[in-house]
Amino acid sequence: MTILKLKLDQDQLVEDFFESTHLIGIASTAPDYQLCWHINRYLHTNFRVNNSLEITLSKKTRSFHFTVLEFHEPTNSVAHYFYNNHCQAEFLLPELKNIHFLWMIKGDYYQPDDVKKLLEELRHVPLVQLVSLLDIKEIRNKMNLIF
Repeated sequence: MTILKLKLDQDQLVEDFFESTHLIGIASTAPDYQLCWHINRYLHTNFRVNNSLEITLSKKTRSFHFTVLEFHEPTNSVAHYFYNNHCQAEFLLPELKNIHFLWMIKGDYYQPDDVKKLLEELRHVPLVQLVSLLDIKEIRNKMNLIF
């Protein structure tokens, strides 16, 4: 009897997950629900919490739960995900401790100019202190973003 072992190719998983994505870092001391209320109002999005996408990281004997909100554009095949980057004293992406939230745009529809326009609009949303486009290649813990 032969035992077949299947190995998950993490590099391929990461490459597939982040294909056609843009990642925005946001600094704000507001809670996620309050910030998303402003984003929804000013940018005409519809971010909602999706508990099935919540990301749990375990460190030592504790578990940390990072909320993920999502919004799907009705007119194209673009999905938006809004991650909390911190939970108590832990970070989803420890290399980005000054970033409180991450906004991931998945889909082929958004071009670099569209993302730049979104960044500019986001800078005018109340409670947003800082906005920056992040390079996914430079993020060390990108596996933490995969749900």
